[in-house]
Amino acid sequence: MKIDYLAGRRTLLKQLVTALILLLPVMGSAADQWQELTPDQQQTLQKMEERWEQLDMQQRERLVRGADRWAAMSPEQKQQARGRFQNWQNMSPDQRMRMREQFDRYQDLSPEQQAKARQNFQRFKNMPPEQRQVLRERWESMSPEQRQQAHERIQDMDPARRKKMQERWEHMSEEERNQMRERRNNRNSWAPEGK
Repeated sequence: MKIDYLAGRRTLLKQLVTALILLLPVMGSAADQWQELTPDQQQTLQKMEERWEQLDMQQRERLVRGADRWAAMSPEQKQQARGRFQNWQNMSPDQRMRMREQFDRYQDLSPEQQAKARQNFQRFKNMPPEQRQVLRERWESMSPEQRQQAHERIQDMDPARRKKMQERWEHMSEEERNQMRERRNNRNSWAPEGK
């Protein structure tokens, strides 16, 4: 009886030691104590020093990863990150909520759809400010149904045709674009009588 008891305890002890050995890399991935951070990490996270002990392990790990990413950035990347942070700070709570929702929708896209979204954003960003403003105003004036229809028309379009139309649009004058919009609006607003 005593031998079974000791054998059981040894087995339990071996299992505990194995579990601890396996958990050490996970447990050590973020500094438990502020002093365990590298000097670079401490400098980057200096505003968090007083609150470090109140943070849970997941928050500490996220901050350490962020500090390491920051250290690997070029000066230009750091400047861009500061600008994005300042934009975030200037947003209203509603704007932040919408931004988070958009990010969640983006995360749900396939890698191909994400690449297409980044490409479209880059194309929009490279447009002259006046053209971007016109597109914003036009989009904001559309009903949700019109937005959905526009999105579906573009998605259903043959990629070669879509590219050709985009190039044609980019080479048009503002007057030509307005004429095209007018023709399209007239075409879309026409409906046979009695229907």
